[in-house]
Amino acid sequence: MNKSAIKVGSYTLAMRGCELIRQRGMACELHKCSDRSGTYGCMYTIYVPSGDLWRAESILRNAGIMVLP
Repeated sequence: MNKSAIKVGSYTLAMRGCELIRQRGMACELHKCSDRSGTYGCMYTIYVPSGDLWRAESILRNAGIMVLP
């Protein structure tokens, strides 16, 4: 399965986001990633199936969770 990454700025937001995504029937995985630039601090990545990327990002944004570039 191909996966796409969605970056968020904290563990709490990543956990909340994953739960929202799973509640809508999609798979997701959560991983800590490093932000070597130091711009975003403690970043976490939510991985979703590539075909669900747009839908998952929409779910996060509608819940007020900022998706990082």
